Amino acid sequence: MIQNFFSTKDSLSPLFLRIGLAVCIFPHGAQKVLGWFGGVGWEAAMDFFVNTAEFPVFLAILAIVSEFFGSIALVLGLFTRLAAFGITCTLAVAGWTHREIGFFMNWFGNQGGEGFEYHILAVSMGIALVLFGGGSYSLDSWISDRIES
Repeated sequence: MIQNFFSTKDSLSPLFLRIGLAVCIFPHGAQKVLGWFGGVGWEAAMDFFVNTAEFPVFLAILAIVSEFFGSIALVLGLFTRLAAFGITCTLAVAGWTHREIGFFMNWFGNQGGEGFEYHILAVSMGIALVLFGGGSYSLDSWISDRIES
């Protein structure tokens, strides 16, 4: 069980997926946890999720933690499958909440928000990482090698 969780093939593809997904998701998590990148910080983010979006407190915490710490874990390739799963679930729900806006992002400012195309890309990347693990240059690979020895 533990071996399967950390196991991965020596491949650059998951590395690029990890870094790309982490670079896109970290600022969103940092907005919610630290108030960076023009964000509102923990209390306001929790207030929005719980009181406006009406998510249970536990799921709101999981979403925020997944974005912030999950993206850091992806850069390191540590607990890649778990981190990718958390981000994938969070982005799938976020994409679902954008379904009424439509598919396309709001490039020209003529929509009532952003579409869900970004979410499809992020969820696809996350699913690939859940299935294949962290790949080359991941701490998961290093741990897996030590467990097998």
